Amino acid sequence: LSDGRQIKLGAERFEAPEALFQPHLVNVEGQGIAELVFNTIQNADLDMRLEMYKHIVLSGGSTMYPGLPSRLEREIKQLYLERVLKGDAEKLKKFKIRIEDPPGRKDMVFIGGSVLADVTKDNENFWISRKEYKEKGVKVLDRLGHRPS
Repeated sequence: LSDGRQIKLGAERFEAPEALFQPHLVNVEGQGIAELVFNTIQNADLDMRLEMYKHIVLSGGSTMYPGLPSRLEREIKQLYLERVLKGDAEKLKKFKIRIEDPPGRKDMVFIGGSVLADVTKDNENFWISRKEYKEKGVKVLDRLGHRPS
């Protein structure tokens, strides 16, 4: 630490990134990142799916964990083998997947949000005022087409 103290970490250092793949480890209901990516692609138009598997782009600080891209690729391939190919490992050899992990991905989410905010700054329908939020709470998101969970 900055004051000279040291903190020794054990298995805890692996638990945070593992929660991305197994959210139940941190008491979060839902699918892990591999299953979310797989399901998103499988829900796309049939003619787009194979191309989407070749262009998976990681972004944000949580994607910076060492080994995350290869683990994600391995798990998506396993899901594809089980759910699409029904266990036919021979067909899996032809399946192409590419996880793009650009070095600047840590800041890509912020940069993308900044660009979006700049492009939409004059569109009043894109923004919610503090007054609106205080009056309606999260229900104000309905106006933007989002459903609070």
